[in-house]
Amino acid sequence: MKATPAEPWWEGYFDETFVELYRDFLTPERTAREVAGIREMVPLEPGAEVLDVACGWGRHSLALAEAGFRVTGMDLSETLLRRARKRAERAALPADFLRADMREIPFQGRFDAVLSLFSSLGYFLSDEEDLRVLRGAHDALRPGGFFVLETMHRDHAVAGYTERDWWETEDGATVWVEREFDAIDGITREWTRWRRGSKSGEKFHELRIRSATEWSVLLRAAGLHPVEWYGDWELAPFIHSSPDLICIARRR
Repeated sequence: MKATPAEPWWEGYFDETFVELYRDFLTPERTAREVAGIREMVPLEPGAEVLDVACGWGRHSLALAEAGFRVTGMDLSETLLRRARKRAERAALPADFLRADMREIPFQGRFDAVLSLFSSLGYFLSDEEDLRVLRGAHDALRPGGFFVLETMHRDHAVAGYTERDWWETEDGATVWVEREFDAIDGITREWTRWRRGSKSGEKFHELRIRSATEWSVLLRAAGLHPVEWYGDWELAPFIHSSPDLICIARRR
């Protein structure tokens, strides 16, 4: 068993190195495709208010603001929030960003939609902690508002689980990844090492991944009622082999 950090991994994970290692995967084209999918899946009126939970550097938040929605992005990483604020300011977009733990969403009955994208639920490894997030999302919604969950699909992830991987970034870093999967608890653990010239480093993260059945139970326990399930951003029906798990739920 490889070593894992004593402190919660997410507290220092999302820094400039994270941006450098994963930016090549999170392209503007990908973001545009995902935002187009959200707009197809959720009937939002012009000017609707959207909360983007764990918004990162504002990929989706800023694209939605550019499309005419009033967006609030929330994240724990001040590094990523600083990037988001600068981009919003440069483009004069109607987006606000605040630093907060997603388990403590500080809003009541304000938003037409709340988003949880890019597998940002599951960090805390337990149903109880993820329920805190989901209940906070429920409370932040107006009655009838929509919750959008996009996350790893356990069935698909396990079927194609890769224990080792590597890639090179556009700015010259080489990245190596080792993974292990706990099939009992549904937790995937990942050790990422990177090197660029004389600089090198290592990161660790772990994530609880669930089946659609498990997510349905949690969503309903939080008062969020699933109305549609999709298997990708092109609105393909959700099936056992779908690469993504996207659920549209509603606060009644």
